Amino acid sequence: MKILKFGGTSLADPDRVRGATRLVRAAAGDSMTGIRAAMVVSAFGGVTNDLHTAAAAAARRDKAYKRILKQITTRHWEAARELVADSEQLLDAVGKKLTDLDNLLHGAFLLRECSPRTLDGILTYGERLSAMIVAAAMTGEGTPATFCDARELVVTDASFGRAQVDIETSSEKIRAYFGDLRAVPVITGFTGATPEGQTTTLGRGGSDYTAALFGAAIGADAIEIWTDVDGVMSADPRLVEGAFPLPSLSYTELMEMSHFGAKVVYPPTIHPARSQGIPLVIKNTLNPEAPGTTVGPEAPDSEHAVRGISSIPEVALMRLEGDGMIGVPGIAMRLFGALARQGVSVILISQASSEHSICFAVAPEDAERARAAVDREFELEKKVGIIDELVVEDGYSVIAAVGEGMGRRSGIAGRLFSMLGDQAINVRAVAQGSSELNISLVVDRRDEAKALNAIHGAFFTPQRRRIALALLGPGRVGATFLEQLRDAAAGLAERERLEIVLVALASSRRMVLDAAGIDLGGWRSRLELKSEALDEERLLAFLEQSPAERRILVDCTASDRVAGAYVQLLSAGVAVVAANKKPFAGPAAVFASLKDAARRGGAPLFHEATVGAGLPVLSTLADLERTGDRVQRIDGVLSGTVNAVLDRLAGGQDFSQAVRSAHEEGLTEPHPFEDLSGGDVARKLCILGRLVGREIELEEIEVEPVIGGRDWSDMDLETFWSHLDEVDDDFRRRRDEAAAAGARLRYVASLDENGARVALEAVAPGHPAHGLGGADNLVAFTTERYKDSPLVLHGPGAGPAVTAGGVFADVLRAIDRRSS
Repeated sequence: MKILKFGGTSLADPDRVRGATRLVRAAAGDSMTGIRAAMVVSAFGGVTNDLHTAAAAAARRDKAYKRILKQITTRHWEAARELVADSEQLLDAVGKKLTDLDNLLHGAFLLRECSPRTLDGILTYGERLSAMIVAAAMTGEGTPATFCDARELVVTDASFGRAQVDIETSSEKIRAYFGDLRAVPVITGFTGATPEGQTTTLGRGGSDYTAALFGAAIGADAIEIWTDVDGVMSADPRLVEGAFPLPSLSYTELMEMSHFGAKVVYPPTIHPARSQGIPLVIKNTLNPEAPGTTVGPEAPDSEHAVRGISSIPEVALMRLEGDGMIGVPGIAMRLFGALARQGVSVILISQASSEHSICFAVAPEDAERARAAVDREFELEKKVGIIDELVVEDGYSVIAAVGEGMGRRSGIAGRLFSMLGDQAINVRAVAQGSSELNISLVVDRRDEAKALNAIHGAFFTPQRRRIALALLGPGRVGATFLEQLRDAAAGLAERERLEIVLVALASSRRMVLDAAGIDLGGWRSRLELKSEALDEERLLAFLEQSPAERRILVDCTASDRVAGAYVQLLSAGVAVVAANKKPFAGPAAVFASLKDAARRGGAPLFHEATVGAGLPVLSTLADLERTGDRVQRIDGVLSGTVNAVLDRLAGGQDFSQAVRSAHEEGLTEPHPFEDLSGGDVARKLCILGRLVGREIELEEIEVEPVIGGRDWSDMDLETFWSHLDEVDDDFRRRRDEAAAAGARLRYVASLDENGARVALEAVAPGHPAHGLGGADNLVAFTTERYKDSPLVLHGPGAGPAVTAGGVFADVLRAIDRRSS
């Protein structure tokens, strides 16, 4: 014998009802020798809510209840006519039920009151009507079925709204009923009655409980709970994109997940099934071939220590504390006794070992009753000042990670809290039993989705790791980075299960925000045609609130106004990757605030491309510092653009011609004087100096521009080109003088104990930069270890491709959280 229970969404319309009856008929089989299946039904989808609304309207003398009743009546008339061919007898029975319902509602209207007892009577009409119609429909389809009013079998106390069942008496009645059964019973879920015959309800979701009560009473082979999902999910799929159905759970695991917000099964359902060792099977009416989730005494061994993650989205967090609690027996008993007497259910308890405070969470609707109960209980202690006023805080969620395997594996709590720290999620309270079956924690309501995704990503092997990325500045470097990301996407997905999603894109004036992802092949047209005005605050908030496993801002602008945004994001656990030098070469205090925000927020800050484009200059420098080496001197050619120009000058081109050709090849900034001024090199040297502990300001660096003699910075591009050939003679002379001495002109940045300088120099053959060609960069670190022969890094240092490659490498470091 199987018990099959169908909820409201499984009975939302006549087609769904037919699907449900097909499943019951298949379970019942064709045998006429005995009943092999029983069906428990809820009200048709949404009807219980409509009845509740109608009752509330009637109690406040709002005639709108009549309109709602008319809608309920029409819905059931139409369902009866569509599902049953010869429906006159059924329609007569349905009509009588609806008349009784009208009388109850009218009574509430006249009395201006709807007591809990009356409300229970009203709400059960949904189940009574649906069971009557479904039984007639199944009979009409060829499987004899009979309407079963559970009020005649399920005996409860008079706790209207959530009545407690007399298990022993009810089980005897149920067994007696099934002993004489000759048709498939269609049983009203949710309903019961007192010994005096007063109608009661078992709590919202109580139809699951009804199925379990009947199954346990008759010793069913299985209790099937048919819903609209493929079983119990690893997490709420509305909040966690990678959530998946779990093939099996233990009763205890399901109990914990249900208590902490998993809505698939009503929590009291589990006890009757568990007491008789009857499997609970949760399946999907919309996908009946899916295996669903089987719940039994023990779940099979799994690679996942955490089996599921659930949450209660809204709780009130309360804290009782005071010096008078320390070492005093009975405080907890008094506290929770006072709450129990007021019918307040406590969701979570956390107590400090000092006994100075007890923290607990309750449903928001219970908060005021809880406060009043605690105030009364500890009135004396508060008067003498040994217990403080109860602290009540709203806007919190409870997250629970559940799994019987957690107690057998070390490091579970460490991983969990590490992932939350990575996302800058503050945990306000923690509860864990000695069984280690459940780690429950309280977080800010706004962090619920982010916390769920972080924990889910840490403990399950997802099909992919989703990374949310925002790009500021889709210019030459930014656009090239997006091309590289597009070309590498398939390989990253295959090798590393990475899905890097561009969720935000912004130019200086326009932006696109799309949580589903912006097409990397069509971002230009999207930004041009389907964008909105740039709103930096909204963009940052959008990225902060993303539930992705990692969130990364990529800054490929040249803006000096973004440092504040960096601090905000880093403090919120969002990684920052920058090719923009200005925030790092601005005031030293700003640089320090960036590094401090990264440390406090636990989010990585990478800016490799600010100095060496794609060369690993900063990561090498960090490794030297971490391993205890001390940098004494830095020398470098830090402008690939200027070096390309000087290399062409050495090859025989005039200086102006060399600059123009470099510009045409995209090696220079839009205005070449930005490269020739030396300001960009000075910023790079400033960054290097700060990373080795020098408290240096950009203005303190002595800078000799590559070209002088005029106010080049005030010239527009056309004027600049018209005057540039004026410096050709001077550069020919300097080139020839250097060549005569066997030297080469190089634009060299130097930092030592005497200060920092950027200047055009003729370097001798023994200098590391002498043989430097093309647009290459070079950095030489003289350290305590590399004293006699400097550590030299040498490679391409200009151009969108290598700079974008450096940015891309930093993005991957940020995903892996490797420090640089």
